Amino acid sequence: MILEIDTQFLLDNKITAHQFMIAKLVSENKIPLLKKYILYTNTLNDIYKDLSQLKTAGFLSSTHKLGSIISFETINVSSKFLKAFSYSGDPFDELYALFPIKVLRPDGTYDYLRVDQDRCRKLYHNIVSKNPASHNNIMKCLKKEIEDRSLKGQMTYMKRMPSWLTSESWKAYDDRIEDNSNPTLGDKTKAYGNDIE
Repeated sequence: MILEIDTQFLLDNKITAHQFMIAKLVSENKIPLLKKYILYTNTLNDIYKDLSQLKTAGFLSSTHKLGSIISFETINVSSKFLKAFSYSGDPFDELYALFPIKVLRPDGTYDYLRVDQDRCRKLYHNIVSKNPASHNNIMKCLKKEIEDRSLKGQMTYMKRMPSWLTSESWKAYDDRIEDNSNPTLGDKTKAYGNDIE
């Protein structure tokens, strides 16, 4: 099992990666794997504390009393935890709505960026699969790229959607959304020639 964990999600909810792993395995009904994991990590003695922390975060619908025998089969995750890892709609539709429609290329022609919608939908679903955290990160990166390119007058170099997805272009802006500052430009400056007078 390959598991991707959003550290910001952990920090926001005040849980550890270990506690997240417990809740994730319970939510996917992988109890035998959970038992192996608990034994392998030698964390059975901390299980009451871990379950209590998950309950405090609102991710468990019930908690177990200290000293009572824990049956992993009776642990249930809450709807809050399930909602954090499911989509309310198609994530591609949100990406498609945000992605620029067209740009003016250096040769003076307009180029449409939202091409090959069916292929892009399949590509995007493969990229984010069932991981809303990954989708949210990509959306933040796309917003940052659009903002950055607009400020610098570089929208003309924006890739078409299929190329943007296959080359994983959002990763170039991943660190910038964490920093949220731009050392080369002021917060509100625009590149020369972007305003019409």
